[in-house]
Amino acid sequence: MNKQEIIKRLKQSRDNINWILEDLQPPAPPPHNVCKLPLWEVGKVNGWSGAGYETLAWKGIDFDLWDDVADLLAKERVNFHRFFAYCSENNFYLSNTFHPYPKYPDGYELEEIDPDYYEAVKPRLRSYQDRKIVTQVCLGSGIKNLPADDPRWSHSFFNGKNNRNGTTTDHRRFYDDAQTKKMFKAYIRNFCALFDNPYLMYQLMNEPATSIGRIVDWSWEMIGFLHDNLGVPYNRISICYFDSSKVYDFLDKGIYVSRHAINSARTVRIFTKSADRIPLLKSPTFILCGDGGDEFNEAWGFTGAEWSKDFQKAAARQEREMIRTSLQAGGAGLDFMPALAFLDGRAPNLQRILDHGADGFSKQELQELTKRIGVDFMKQLSSGEYYNQFGELKECRAAFTNNI
Repeated sequence: MNKQEIIKRLKQSRDNINWILEDLQPPAPPPHNVCKLPLWEVGKVNGWSGAGYETLAWKGIDFDLWDDVADLLAKERVNFHRFFAYCSENNFYLSNTFHPYPKYPDGYELEEIDPDYYEAVKPRLRSYQDRKIVTQVCLGSGIKNLPADDPRWSHSFFNGKNNRNGTTTDHRRFYDDAQTKKMFKAYIRNFCALFDNPYLMYQLMNEPATSIGRIVDWSWEMIGFLHDNLGVPYNRISICYFDSSKVYDFLDKGIYVSRHAINSARTVRIFTKSADRIPLLKSPTFILCGDGGDEFNEAWGFTGAEWSKDFQKAAARQEREMIRTSLQAGGAGLDFMPALAFLDGRAPNLQRILDHGADGFSKQELQELTKRIGVDFMKQLSSGEYYNQFGELKECRAAFTNNI
């Protein structure tokens, strides 16, 4: 065998090996959807925050399902989702969610993050970050101005009876007790160090119920810690609305303010009819959030299929009022929360929400909605189309519902 023949055979062997190796390699994963209307680019919130999917820390949702839902939302132009960092308000949540703090025989340790919590939450946040969906993570909850034996406080990690860090045992002192504030800052510091990303927005506390003065002082102290010590920009910090002109100080800094408890069309009208709230509604960082179910006894189920027909009609009226208010006033946009997020009866369908909400709009309003959302409502108006883009993910949808 001459030299040239040897070289030829060696080359053929090399090519065959390469072909074999290529066959052995796993196929490349399909590209995921990326939101076409990222909040940081368009400046408008198109939010979906569904009931039964409200905490980052559920144990019963595996990552593949979580990732499929994130992909689904990106496809539907959702650019904002609100999650609780934890839920400790009752035994159900405590049993079915990961806790941010490790538990020792003498209580929770608030200056550490539990490894199981980290392993569950880190990829979930990354799933939304990769799709350019802002995750508003509510850092604190269950701190209410309620009787001392209220289960939300009795189960709270920050109740001194449940931890080994010396925090207050009196819920009325949560916002001004020095050691409790120190531990909340430690929690913020650790959460930021482990999970921060450009699409993470920190909401300080869920619907704090105490005096306006305490809310304002505590909020500014925590915002200062996030912004000055940890370098988080103001537009990635948010608070819940409180009824005082002092809320404008937060909006003027570019801090997001979410108005919860918009539970009906009537609630929207009552809140928006006051002349002194017009500047509030026009603020580029004010979000109108529709809870959707609190005022209706018929809304017991997680999904719209379990509601009465009367409630479904009421929810559609509420959405229409919210969308119209947002279009007229400007503002940061809308977050459709618990009940409203499931109006189609099965799954998180922003398109169906918008279809219901746009019913009865004028041509000018539909044109504005088309420009803002990126969906051709004028075409739908002329053709009578009301479409659902979730057909290809029926299995994911069913799994999502069954896992709640």
